[in-house]
Amino acid sequence: MNFFALMMEGFADSSFARLFTQMNGWTIALFALGIILCAIEMFVPGFGACGISGVILIVAGIVLRMIYGGDLLMLLYMVLIALVLFILMFWVFSRLITKTRLAKTALFHTDSAVPTGKTEGTKDFSYLVGKCGVTETILHPVGRATFDGETVDVVCDGYIEKGSNVCVVKVEGQRISVTNIKEE
Repeated sequence: MNFFALMMEGFADSSFARLFTQMNGWTIALFALGIILCAIEMFVPGFGACGISGVILIVAGIVLRMIYGGDLLMLLYMVLIALVLFILMFWVFSRLITKTRLAKTALFHTDSAVPTGKTEGTKDFSYLVGKCGVTETILHPVGRATFDGETVDVVCDGYIEKGSNVCVVKVEGQRISVTNIKEE
């Protein structure tokens, strides 16, 4: 007998070869369906019914294989096969998502919900220092006032009635401090 024939005979008796040659249909079906459900879960946000069902079916397939003549090495092989398939699926799907038109679909749309340009939240109000205007609401101590046709949120020290004349004394970031102008 030659070396190759001895090697093939030894491989045929190994746990790895018996894992596949002696596997029943239910084990294959449960394992494959579990992998498919986990693949579907990769496209569904969160960890939902497909992912949980997929993991349960994979574990059921492994347990079923162990019940019908499996050994510890077969268990290790099946767990490693499942892990390799998960890693491979994740790699393939991440490539598909980033490199194809699939990335531009609404499911994988990654633009920011916050505007990227200059917004009211980043506006510089320092030009208002020294300007006078009229309160639109009661300032107690926060309210709104209009300066040259622009209505902004302002704060004061105390209480100012609606319709009072105010002047901007200080601007710190988005905080616009005003004081009441006493009419003489």
